[in-house]
Amino acid sequence: MKRLLGTAPLLLALALTLGGCNRGDDDSRDLVDDAEDQATAAIDGVLHDIAAALDLEFGSGSRSFVICGESYAPRGVQMRNFLNFEPGGLDDADAIDAAAGALEADGWTVKRLGAPLIEGAKGLLTLRVELGPAAVAIDISNTECLDTTDDVARKTQDRPQVDIEWK
Repeated sequence: MKRLLGTAPLLLALALTLGGCNRGDDDSRDLVDDAEDQATAAIDGVLHDIAAALDLEFGSGSRSFVICGESYAPRGVQMRNFLNFEPGGLDDADAIDAAAGALEADGWTVKRLGAPLIEGAKGLLTLRVELGPAAVAIDISNTECLDTTDDVARKTQDRPQVDIEWK
């Protein structure tokens, strides 16, 4: 009997912990929605400014999510937005300056990683512009893993990849 009573607090703590595993799903979904909203605002805003400044023509873009951590124990999700453009007429140095100016004007913290690469950070996002001879690649991702519940991480990762519309 003593042994059973000694394990009661442990069993109670375990039950409370496991019972609370689903708490936070709403907050987790809100975090993912916020990251998506920030990425869409960046695409519809500063990315259009960058494309205009560099005289880029949109090629294609997609958004997807992957789990951070192990599939059996996810820590959250990583959002990935990849966009490709046909290069404009600016040389790399002028293009980097123009992209940096557009990012800074929109409140992004800019790191010049050396031509042909520049990176900006704002809110939950990192935006990377890489200039190439055949294409300009832009990656907009969340800076850190979005800390979600396991259930939200799995459901978010299971979303199909979507094409990004250029308006």
